[in-house]
Amino acid sequence: MQSNLGLEGVPLEHQHIDKIHQFKCSDEDKVDSFLKEESINLMDRNFVRTRLFFDNEKNLVGFYSLFNDTIKMNKQKRLELQVKLPDQVKVIPAIRLHYIAVDEKYRKKRYGEDLLGCVFIECAEIAKRSGCTLIVLESTSKTRGFYEKYDFTHIRKENEYSLMAYNTEKLIDLLE
Repeated sequence: MQSNLGLEGVPLEHQHIDKIHQFKCSDEDKVDSFLKEESINLMDRNFVRTRLFFDNEKNLVGFYSLFNDTIKMNKQKRLELQVKLPDQVKVIPAIRLHYIAVDEKYRKKRYGEDLLGCVFIECAEIAKRSGCTLIVLESTSKTRGFYEKYDFTHIRKENEYSLMAYNTEKLIDLLE
């Protein structure tokens, strides 16, 4: 997968361990520890899929991780997100954007936006094949505005995070 800004996106593999240990997301310790300590193990257990993005010099610029999920939401939020499932369907199929991050050396160059565009393309393809209705994520107060800019809707507060969602139907329409 090639990003709009020329980054090459590749699935995480064991051979990338040295590269991921050089990654530094300056303000998010959880992000760094996930990539360096959990991502390979979760990949090996078929739980999460992580895609790494490299520049022309093979520097790791950023990554994102996805997994399958479900979400329950009230009728008002279903209407707001235009979820077209019958009311008796209580659990909505979703793709979880577990983490998305850009190395601190590459901040303020629109790479985060570029990676989110790749997330949208991959999620649209998944949703088209599997019928998945939403992309969901947990955002911090610091990142919530970024996701709102791309039409993610706040669902509810969960501990220190905001659970947000995006209807994949908008993306599938773009693919066709």
